Amino acid sequence: MRPHLFTLQSVALLGALIAATSGISDTTLDAEHQSAFHSQLQCRCLPSQACWPSVSTWTTFNQTVGGRLIATTPAARECREPYYNKAKCDEIQENYTSVVWRQNQPGAIINHNWETLNGQGCLGANQTTPCHQGSVPLFTVNATNVADVQASIRFAAHNNIRLVVKNTGHCFLGRSIAPHSLNLWTHHMKDMQVADAFVPEGAPQGTQGRGAIVLGAGVQWKEAYKFISQYGREVVGGGEGSVGTSGGFCLGGGGGPLSPRYGLCVDNVLQYKIITANGELRVANAYKNKDLFWALRGGGPGFGVVVEAIYKTHPALKNVNFAEIIIVAPEQAQMDKVVQDFYARQPAMSDEGWAGLAIVDRTSMMLRYFLPEAPNTQAKASLKPFLDYARSIPGVAVVGERVDDHAVYYTAWQDYVSIIPDKSAGANTVLGTRLIPRRLLESAKGVESFTSALRQLQDDVRDFVPKGGYLMFLSAGGQVAKGNSKDTSVLPAWRTTLLEFMLMAGWSDDTPVPQQLHIQQTVTAATEHLRKITRESGTYVNEADPNEPDWQRSFFGSNYPRLRVLKHKYDPKGLFVCRKCVGSEDWDNDLMCPRRP
Repeated sequence: MRPHLFTLQSVALLGALIAATSGISDTTLDAEHQSAFHSQLQCRCLPSQACWPSVSTWTTFNQTVGGRLIATTPAARECREPYYNKAKCDEIQENYTSVVWRQNQPGAIINHNWETLNGQGCLGANQTTPCHQGSVPLFTVNATNVADVQASIRFAAHNNIRLVVKNTGHCFLGRSIAPHSLNLWTHHMKDMQVADAFVPEGAPQGTQGRGAIVLGAGVQWKEAYKFISQYGREVVGGGEGSVGTSGGFCLGGGGGPLSPRYGLCVDNVLQYKIITANGELRVANAYKNKDLFWALRGGGPGFGVVVEAIYKTHPALKNVNFAEIIIVAPEQAQMDKVVQDFYARQPAMSDEGWAGLAIVDRTSMMLRYFLPEAPNTQAKASLKPFLDYARSIPGVAVVGERVDDHAVYYTAWQDYVSIIPDKSAGANTVLGTRLIPRRLLESAKGVESFTSALRQLQDDVRDFVPKGGYLMFLSAGGQVAKGNSKDTSVLPAWRTTLLEFMLMAGWSDDTPVPQQLHIQQTVTAATEHLRKITRESGTYVNEADPNEPDWQRSFFGSNYPRLRVLKHKYDPKGLFVCRKCVGSEDWDNDLMCPRRP
């Protein structure tokens, strides 16, 4: 489905629609106009107000961005009356859950629950339900260059319009979408280059250069991996290839399959080019705008729009073992024994160089693990004690077992992600997550407390998480533990973490809003079992519960006070405000008005 091109009629239609359905009066806005915390903050302008740009103003702005302004509508709009179009609706029905298709729609994101507002939206292809704008931005700039980004930022700031930034829409906290907003869409900024001896701007004369990859704002990891493999190099990126390379992933830390070997993404950044709230293009590295560079390596989104990221590259791995193991048990009691033994072995497996993903439920476990730079015989021998133990438990069976030796990481990574179908998007999803410190897994007592907490958590979500399934990532330890936290603003708990736990819960589109809230609240409460035994830890800001309690501490730890100071320095009016981002507590729950004095 092609985006709806900007027209004067579409501006008028959208403006009238939102003005009629916003439900927010001028009086309410005036009452919340001033923020006690920051005098420069003010409520964002709405289409129902006189401050909203006129049609001629939007037209002029469209000319400024080369005609790339889109009047944005929900992705399923053409399956609803009075907008029904059979050909387009057939396309929507065929592709609605496709990750690739949704990333190419300006009005869609991966988890479509964030496209709703107060329970109203335009979800799925049901032709009989009404279509509401929901949280879908009113306008989108299909940015193709730095000038487009600068013009969009200045326009939003000057007109006091809510601004969101989207590349792929791959975000579990809905940060790339907002109602009554202008969407800065960087998805098509796909420049990629390789540098043999990159030297950061401002570095002293004689500074030795190093191998690097230069990535535009819209590049995704699947594109970067394929590109860099042609040059015989590696780069630290995400496990999921559809994730963007230069936005929220690395800004929040960036863990992936190669992190135990080379560190987090923030440990591999050499330089950013970022446009801040005043529209200025800044270079941030170890020599220029050093405080901003620190904030961008772990402080999450909200400091500006990254238009270019430059990361270290590493020599190509000589080989990578990829192991896929599937274990089943007749009852949870037997699987609990397998799981407990597995977690007790994780510190040793980490020391051997393993990394990867475990998918676990009450009666089954699937491992998808990497071991770089090791003979295949060594990889198999490393796994044998665990598999022998599993087989020794009555009723337990190892129904899948392969350990393949790949000559290059790129093909091993392709094997790793082959389990992820393209049609895995367009659903309602909320997470419960926690970083699990290594110390918890280094004693029998610690492992028992951990597995006991997991069992309690599974019981709590029994009604809406099939078989109590969850994900566990071995993406820390190793070089992550050796990273210098003083140089980055990433949550310090990453340096003592070994595993990342992730629970995914969802609901059908016809679930009543009170039940949706109940599911979310239950996930938050259930994850408390893990918080209780890991008080010194936290969680990954990019893969987190949107209702995470004490989120400032959980996401940023001791770095939060300094991050907040830098947020107010580089974005004093909160142009880049986003859900559970640094400084978002200055705003109301809708992030449209400053909090009351």
